[in-house]
Amino acid sequence: MENFKSKLHAVHKRFYSKVLYPLCGIFGLFIIFGLYCINGHSMLIDSALHTSTQAVEQKTDEAEFNSYLKKLFQNKVTANTLNLHYTLADPSSAHITEYPITFGEVSTDSEASQMAALENMKKELQTYDTSKMSTSAQMTYDILEDSITRGLEMAPYYYYDELLSSTNGVQSEYPILLAEYTFHSVKDVEDYLNLLSQYDTFFKQVCEFEKQKAKRGLFMNETAVENLIEQCHAFIPENSEKSFWETTFKERLNKIDNISTKEKQSYIKQNQEMLKDHVYPAYRSLIAVLKALKKNGKNPQGLCHFEDGKTYYQLLVKSTTGSGHTIPELQEMVETQRKTQLEALTQLASKLTQTTSSSVIKRKNNSDRIVTAASYSVLPYHSPEEMLEHLKTQINDAFPATPDVNYSVKNVNEKLQDFLSPAFYLTSPIDQFTENCIYINPGNDYNDIQLFTTLAHEGYPGHLYQTVYSYANKLNPIRYLLYHGGYTEGWATYVEMLSYQYAGIDTDMADALMLNQDATLSLYATIDMGVHYDGWSLADTVDFLSDYGITQTSVISNIYQTIIENPANYLKYYIGYLEFLDLKEQAKNYYSNDYSELLFHTALLDMGSAPFYILEKYFVKYYNAAK
Repeated sequence: MENFKSKLHAVHKRFYSKVLYPLCGIFGLFIIFGLYCINGHSMLIDSALHTSTQAVEQKTDEAEFNSYLKKLFQNKVTANTLNLHYTLADPSSAHITEYPITFGEVSTDSEASQMAALENMKKELQTYDTSKMSTSAQMTYDILEDSITRGLEMAPYYYYDELLSSTNGVQSEYPILLAEYTFHSVKDVEDYLNLLSQYDTFFKQVCEFEKQKAKRGLFMNETAVENLIEQCHAFIPENSEKSFWETTFKERLNKIDNISTKEKQSYIKQNQEMLKDHVYPAYRSLIAVLKALKKNGKNPQGLCHFEDGKTYYQLLVKSTTGSGHTIPELQEMVETQRKTQLEALTQLASKLTQTTSSSVIKRKNNSDRIVTAASYSVLPYHSPEEMLEHLKTQINDAFPATPDVNYSVKNVNEKLQDFLSPAFYLTSPIDQFTENCIYINPGNDYNDIQLFTTLAHEGYPGHLYQTVYSYANKLNPIRYLLYHGGYTEGWATYVEMLSYQYAGIDTDMADALMLNQDATLSLYATIDMGVHYDGWSLADTVDFLSDYGITQTSVISNIYQTIIENPANYLKYYIGYLEFLDLKEQAKNYYSNDYSELLFHTALLDMGSAPFYILEKYFVKYYNAAK
């Protein structure tokens, strides 16, 4: 199966919102090299065979190494046309002139074949000695080698992955990516229509994958199936002409220059035919297969209840978070942070109760009332655009400058609000990152503070800012295909926490909200590890949350089911956040009086996304270079 790097970066769900899970990746695991690849195998195998027939000579020329990475990038980015389109607005800018139109393939290759492809790639990579190359080349090598190593570790657990999560599966993310598929030229329109013509074929492969999972006793539970079926129906409109499938197509078509009315009408008709003949039937077929397989889900609990599921979860957590810590160490980190933040919140509540005149707070002397009162804060700016512009000015002193880019804020389509994240940022292409888009889900019913911090997470200094900075920094293109969820979502969560102090409300109230949000996210992280590593039942989860005053049975059931369906997903937010805090603490201790927020953030952004154990290895070099 060809993995597709997540182009949708989302804000995490909060306890006070609907139980909606974020769109943060097409597949739970992102290892682009070999594990899920059909189209890229030939190049990797040929390279390895070439290496095996000659004496292995260590190559130290950085230009030659970059040439190898360029070929690898071209091979991988063209293996999925959605990936190509969202990575490059103009493929010729990367010397790509011909490419297949494809969603990629869901591989049925054997474990041995997958392992062989990864081993071949590792052998090819190890012919390069980067010790005399630039720091950037050395770091790229380490990140690539780490990706291959993790892929090799995960290869035996191919069917433990899930393509159809109700919150970040192909059936829900592909429609959004297709709806935002920009038409730069007529060629893009034709590629798009070609993709639609393959929708049912691709879904057929996904269905076969699910059947194989069922045969191996790894199929999802019945509740997950019911959630998916309900969602699939939402993508089959009652009135196609008014659906987002057709309205967004017409809107994008109208933005193309030098196209006649007659040509537009022809493309509109073709789009309607593709939807009718391929897209809607794909969802109907998927629904039928899910109904047929519904009773095959034997495990209603966490991954550790599957054979070897606990081992898989440990590997998944490392891959998802980029943390080098063991699960017990992560559990201790989370618990320690929660205890610290709740103690600080209690002390702050005591202080505010004595000094504030708020009748809301005086009714009950507890932290809950403090947080409730703080959440009532009204900001001097209300529109998303005003908030983003305010954030851009507030971060100037602590964050490095980025190129000035355009952005738009759109509402999630009404038909999809019940199924999509509270908000998400749609990643722009490497070669045309001046246009960016953030989606807000009106169904989430934000208050001012919630919307403000959400926009900090998605926009400035969160995903949009980090993405634009990374592109402007011109890392090796292969780096942009390597998704490190712990870094990406950890960064957005880290800056979201900082943003409470940028909101313009009372400092103590801002601290109370931040401490509460930190502690709240920690609960999700603990439940994730409790369910999938320790084997918590729903009753165990109820007992755990009751200690924190959360007792609504329906809410807890939804939380439990969401975490069952999306193992380790919350961890990339919270563990990534904790890893950034740990790096900051290390930097403060190491540099003492020479520490600065600006240099710390610059070093992290200059390094680009990577596992945290690799960031630690190179941090001092990048910090010193930023001075």
